[in-house]
Amino acid sequence: MKTTTLLLAKENFKFSAGHFLIFDDKTAERLHGHNYQVKVDITIPPEEDLANQGYFIDFNEFKKIIKARLDLWDEIVLLPEKHPDMKITTSGNSLDVRFRDRHYVFPRNEVLLLPVRNTSVEQLSRLLAQEFLESFKKFKVKQVQVTVEETRGQGATTIAGD
Repeated sequence: MKTTTLLLAKENFKFSAGHFLIFDDKTAERLHGHNYQVKVDITIPPEEDLANQGYFIDFNEFKKIIKARLDLWDEIVLLPEKHPDMKITTSGNSLDVRFRDRHYVFPRNEVLLLPVRNTSVEQLSRLLAQEFLESFKKFKVKQVQVTVEETRGQGATTIAGD
């Protein structure tokens, strides 16, 4: 059985976001940001007959979905809503965030609470891989691999699907 994977690593598959990592009960990074770069590999179903058209799908179908999704995380602060030390309350248009001895107040529309315990590249790649897999199921895609780099050559890859 032959397997074909479409490789999408466009320059505009990026997002700029603020975050901090939590290492243990006492240690965490300071709030800072990255210009994240994302690569998506899409394994097409082996049963697809490429002989008729010579291709699986117009890449633009996937590129639009990927870019729209990444735009949701662009120029935003990413916070882990599942970390036990993260206390978050909303007051009008503001988000009041308390993390141990830190206190932040952000405009509500500039923060995204992620369903994770940490905003690491490992967690970001997992979230994106699951979301892309769900979005691509309409094209009969059964597996995606997503790489998120926080700096060139430093990141994480998650494979979601069969």
